[in-house]
Parts: sequence; structure tokens; C-alpha cells
Amino acid sequence: MSGITVKAQVEHFAPLTDSIMQLILVPDQYVEYLAGQYLQIILGDEALSYSIANAPLGAHRYELHIRHSHDNPYNQQLFAHIKAQGSVSIQLPFGECTIEQLDKQKPIIFIAAGTGFAPVNSMIEQLLSSDDDTRPFELFWAARTQSDFYLDDKVKSWQAHVKRFSYYPVPAEEVKEQLAARVLAKHAADISQWQMVISGPFDMVYQTRDVLVENGAVAAQLFSDAFSFEAK
Repeated sequence: MSGITVKAQVEHFAPLTDSIMQLILVPDQYVEYLAGQYLQIILGDEALSYSIANAPLGAHRYELHIRHSHDNPYNQQLFAHIKAQGSVSIQLPFGECTIEQLDKQKPIIFIAAGTGFAPVNSMIEQLLSSDDDTRPFELFWAARTQSDFYLDDKVKSWQAHVKRFSYYPVPAEEVKEQLAARVLAKHAADISQWQMVISGPFDMVYQTRDVLVENGAVAAQLFSDAFSFEAK
């Protein structure tokens, strides 16, 4: 894979929760992307991948949601670099799991765990920006703690104002098992009619996909960039 490399200024860098940072970047040269794609921050010899959390609706900024912990040396190094330099080198766009990849007629289930919500947020923003798009869509979002639903109020606002959208938060420690079960509990009878986007840790994505397909979901209607990295 290859993308376009540009320098980006840090416009905003602040916590969304105790463990999730929001980073907003303003590129010196704007590079187009599609809702659902990701970028890489180049840090020395490392390329750190982060989903772009905002839809490309004219702001010419890239919003990232970054989970951090003291035992993640790469993110700690990135945060130190941001505080010292105020800018980063980024490369984009990457990823094939985009809103444009989906069937424009079929309803959509978004399945996310933790900060896997970031690309889903971008895709839903894109959906909501089009008055012509009438596809029903749902979000099943799993998180380990209540604070990990870090944009819960925003999602609940969508649900309150958008009739074709439904939201199902899944608070659970074993989210890999719970996510597929929650989807199937609601859609056991019509699971094959839905297309699904799955986003989060790769092992969760693979396990959720496998359970859904075993229970009637159509494999060709399941989408995730994680599938591109799966060992064949």
C-alpha cells in the first residue's frame, strides 16, 4: 500500500475520556479520502495507523480517536512528539472498507468495539449528509466500561432525530462473544438481508464475522479492513 505523504499541524489534542484522546490535524496540503478510510502517522521508522473519524464534508481536517495507555510505547512516543513539535507527518488514504463500497439499497448494521467506532462515525456522518439516502442503519457498539462509549451523547442524539437509525450499546467485558449474540438476538430471522461493517480489534472482527456467517449472514455482505490483513 502507498499513500500521499504530507505534513499536518495539530489543531486540537485533548482527552475524550481518561483513556481516549481526540486529535484533529490540519494538513498543509489536503488529501481526499472516503468515509471509513484511515491514515498513517509517520514516526521515525514506524507508521502508526488510525481511522479517520470524521466524514469528508468540507472541513479539510482529519479527526482521530486514539486509545492510550502507559504500556503502549508508540502512542506515548507520539504524544511526546506532538507536544514538542505541534505537527506530524501523515500518509493517506488507506483502506477499502468505505461507505461507497456498500450496496446503496440494502440496510446496514455497523458493529464496533471501542475506538472501532471512529470509522463508523465517519460513515454515519456521510450517510446523514445525504437527503437522498434512505437506507435503514443500526449501530451495535461494544465497550468495556461506560466511559468507553466516548461519544454516546452524539449517537443518542442521532437516534432521537433520525427515524431510520437505531442504536444498541453493548456494555460487556467479553465483547467478542457478546457482539455477535446481540446482533443475532435482534436479526435471527432476517440476518441475510443486511450488509454489515465490523470495526475494532482484529480478533473481535474475525470472531464476530465467523459467528454471524455460521448463523446465516452472507459473507460477501460483511465488510472490514481487517479482512485485508487476515492470513490466507
